[in-house]
Order: sequence, then structure tokens, then C-alpha cells
Amino acid sequence: MEKKAVEMKRFFSELSHNNQQILLKSGTKMKAHEGTVLFVEGDQPEFVYLVLSGQVSLSKVTIDGKEFSVHLKQKDELVGEVGLFNEMAISVTAKVVGEAELVRFERTQIEHLFCQNGEIAMAFMKWFTRHTQSTQAKFRDLLLCGKTGAIYSTLIRFSNSYGVEHKKGIKINVSLTNQDLANFIGTSRESVNRMLNDLKKDDVIQIEDGFIIIKNMQFLKDYLHCGDCPVEICTI
Repeated sequence: MEKKAVEMKRFFSELSHNNQQILLKSGTKMKAHEGTVLFVEGDQPEFVYLVLSGQVSLSKVTIDGKEFSVHLKQKDELVGEVGLFNEMAISVTAKVVGEAELVRFERTQIEHLFCQNGEIAMAFMKWFTRHTQSTQAKFRDLLLCGKTGAIYSTLIRFSNSYGVEHKKGIKINVSLTNQDLANFIGTSRESVNRMLNDLKKDDVIQIEDGFIIIKNMQFLKDYLHCGDCPVEICTI
């Protein structure tokens, strides 16, 4: 069994077993197929979702109509926005990747839970804070570090979210095409291909059976002058 490279806090796993059951009973379980859209940028928020299995991609559409990927949520994470509680329009589109099992919560259900259960309310507050800080940090890297820094940052974030230990380093245990990576940093597939080839030449990464293995994580961190931010902030 593959071992996670980094242990990080996720919303659902932070709750006690009793409160996990209370939360699950307050929502509606649902199965979602590949490509199912949960909400669209510009919609008024109505629901928040808990991922039980599978993945959900959050993305924005740029002015020129290109898709820009922002997050890739997985098991035990929430999909939604703080706008749920202040009537602001949703800023991203949420689309299911592969097959997924979710729990959907209505805004009124969540608000009622907050009034009745302090631990659940606190867990939501922590999640909203981490989600916001992670998004801010991602855009900071994109603005301040250029395309090269952006791809390095994205690889680190994927390793924190999906990395497993490997004899050669850390394997990103989710299949990523060059176009997928390009969508996360707002550049072309050709640019990503060139940057990944440079990293392979420098023996920083290796591609094995379609999966990226980071062999020299320190190289990426040194380029970005990484600090000691919590791993939960440096995620995808």
C-alpha cells in the first residue's frame, strides 16, 4: 500500500466520529459522473459539497475564453464558497473528475448545524480560511514567480495534495497531462512541455507510466524561496 508523502488536515477528518455522523445525516448523498457540473461561475450559491470519493475540479474562464484551473478537491474536502453565506456570486465552476460520491448540503442546513454544533462550525471556519489562503498563495506565486516558478509551485502543491512515497522521491499519484498542468498556470501546453523537459534533464523529475516523480524537491523549493507556511496552505 502506498504511503502518503505528506499528512495534512482535511475538513472531514478533523471532526470527531460523532460529529462526522451528524454532518452526514444532515446532507444528501449523491453519485456524480464524469463531467457533472455542480455549480457555474456567476451562479448564486445554494449548496456546499463534501467529497466522499473521486475528485472535483474548480476552474475559472479567462477573458479570452480559456479555462484556468484553480483547485482539484479530493476525499474529505469541501467544495463550495464563503459566498454561500453572504449572497455573493460564485467565482469558480466546479466539475466532477471521473466518478465521484458526494454529500450535498443546503445553506439552511449548514446554518442550522452551525447554531447547534460548535465543532462543526469551527471546522467550517478553518476550512474557509485555508481555502482562501491557499488560493491567495497560488495567485501570488503566479504573479511573482513567472511561468517557471508557477510550474514549480504547482508541482509542489500537487505533491502535498496527492504525493505518495516512492523509492526515487515523491510520486504525484494523479495522472496529469501537459495540458492539465498548463491549465493550472495559465500557459500553453508547449511551454509546459519545455519546462518539464528541462527539469528532466536536470534530474529534478522523472515521468514513469504517465505519473510525475519529483526526485529533487529542494531544487523546486529553493527556486521559490519557500518559507515555512503550513502544508494545508500549499495544496492544489
